[in-house]
Amino acid sequence: MLIAGAWLWLNRNPRPDAKTYPVLGVMLDQTDGIQDFPTLQKNHVQFVYLKATEGASYFDDEFATNYDRVNGSGIRVGVYHFFSFDSTAEAQFNQFNRQVGSDLGDLPIGIYLEYYSQYTDTPPSKAQFQTRLEALIQLIHTRLGREVMLMGTPTILERVATISPKSPRWVVSNTAPKHATFWQYRDSAILPGDDSKKFYQPAVFNGSSAQFQAQSNKIVR
Repeated sequence: MLIAGAWLWLNRNPRPDAKTYPVLGVMLDQTDGIQDFPTLQKNHVQFVYLKATEGASYFDDEFATNYDRVNGSGIRVGVYHFFSFDSTAEAQFNQFNRQVGSDLGDLPIGIYLEYYSQYTDTPPSKAQFQTRLEALIQLIHTRLGREVMLMGTPTILERVATISPKSPRWVVSNTAPKHATFWQYRDSAILPGDDSKKFYQPAVFNGSSAQFQAQSNKIVR
């Protein structure tokens, strides 16, 4: 009974109400492999966020392939950088810019925030965190002319609430967040209607289809 219950829990469809959140998407990195985007579109996926870089040296193995494959699929694409507490803002920007080039998608550039390794138990000071993050955002704004979106749990996003407050937020939470542009409602779940039973990091846009179409990575002056 325990095994059966665990299987049902893992294979349930936790997608939030489609009438309230009509726009579905997924976050992808190299652990998800090369994607079949026409199939994702058939499963009502309207956007993907592809991991591009992390820190000052990491580049996702499948970014370039998946970016090329998603073009022409009808799925909108965003790219994101995993923020490092160990590298300067300049070094992180240079890595992102060098590896991604013009493949910036058409949704706000994501900066994913997470306490990792030693920072899980001992987070960096708030001042250091905010200063480095603000510098990275400024580099993206001034050198690329692109909008950013901060991504993470409510706890870590609260710590940087005063940084670029008008920029969109991607909130990772099992319960509906009070304020979010995108809501990643599970770390891992099967998409509704997907017979392959593959697990994804699913998310929904917090708004109407028309509001989603108005999303852009271009800075509005």
